[in-house]
Parts: sequence; C-alpha cells; structure tokens
Amino acid sequence: MTSIEPQKVDVVLVDDHAIWRDGVKGLLEDTEFNVIGEAASGKEAIDLLTKVHPRIVLLDIRMAGGDGLDALQTIKANHPTVSVIMLTTYDNPTYMARAVAGGASGYVLKGVGGEQLLEALQAVAQGEMLLSSQDLTRSLRGVSMEVANSRDLIKPLSDRELEVLRLLATGLPNREIASILFISEATVKTHVEHVIQKLGVSDRVQAVVWAARHGLLPAEPFTDED
Repeated sequence: MTSIEPQKVDVVLVDDHAIWRDGVKGLLEDTEFNVIGEAASGKEAIDLLTKVHPRIVLLDIRMAGGDGLDALQTIKANHPTVSVIMLTTYDNPTYMARAVAGGASGYVLKGVGGEQLLEALQAVAQGEMLLSSQDLTRSLRGVSMEVANSRDLIKPLSDRELEVLRLLATGLPNREIASILFISEATVKTHVEHVIQKLGVSDRVQAVVWAARHGLLPAEPFTDED
C-alpha cells in the first residue's frame, strides 16, 4: 500500500546575507518545510509574495535594502493569513513591540541554534504561541492603547469564543484553557481555530493582538514578573 507523504509547509526567506539564507535552506532539507523563494530586501519580498504563496515568511529586520518592519506591515496587509517570523541580531524590546503590533507571529534572535529555529517554525506552523507571555505583555502594552471603534468586527465571535480569546491572551495552552472553562481540550482547539478564521488572522498571537486593538483585553492582560 502506497504511503502518502505529509504536505510540506512552504517558507520564504528574506535576508540580505545569502550565506545565512543558504544555511537555513540546508537546515530545512529533509524536514516538513520547503523553501519556495528567497529575497534580499523588504521590497523584493513584497514583490515575491505576489508570485508565491508561503505559509511562513522568515523576515530579517535590518537589511541593506530597507527596514523589515516596514515590509512586515505591507506583507500582513496584503497577505493576512501568512505567518511572519522576524529575525534579528538585536534583543530590542522596541523592535519586538513593533513586530507584534505589525502582525508578526514571533521574534527570533539570529544567534539561536538550528534546532531552536526549527522548533520555532514548527510552533508557528501549528498556530501556537511563539512569544512568551512576558514578551507578549510588553508588546501589548503599546498595542492596547490603539483601541478601535469598529463594533461590527466582533460580531462574528460567540460568547464562548470571546472567553477563549481572552484566555489566549494569558499565554495558557489549550489544556489549561479547557480546565478553566470545563470543556475538552479538543473543543478549545476548535474554538481557537474558529476565532482565527473569523478574525482573518494567521495565528493565536495575532488573535490576541486583534483583541487588544479592539478593547477586548485589559491594558495589562498578564502579570509582569520582570
């Protein structure tokens, strides 16, 4: 009986260093990820995404051809369901806040090992939280000041879905959300999938950012232990 290979997750690499792109391509060989395109600048990435349709974009922040954070906003505006992981050599809270507010699913330092980068890609591909709750706290403090006035945006969400969305903001996994709401973990997963689909976002992180922007979360949704 012929076995069916699992579908690959398409990835685009955006970095102005070809050596780094080659290294990541080598890392992703024989994994569930497939590099379908490369770009050396934000502008090239924006142009490339009119021709290819990846699930994930690995996007450098500082490039000779332009700021990756500016490119991020255009990419998310044109392709809201594409997940973008920002890459940088700088552990900079301002960059991180701009990245999350701009639509990024994660923020990864270039100094991480190959195994950690692969785990980050796998987490984002599965729609999981890549940022820690502390990182998301710092980022959402800025985002939550931008409360929108569009009431109709929350109409598609049921009361239960709103409860799940608020609990997502705490960084809790599905298992713990299920325990709090006295429902099964499978039911929580279904609610999360429905929330993501209804909001037209790429993952859990962006669902939480959406909620913050629309005044559905308190100004400080987590307890900051820093």
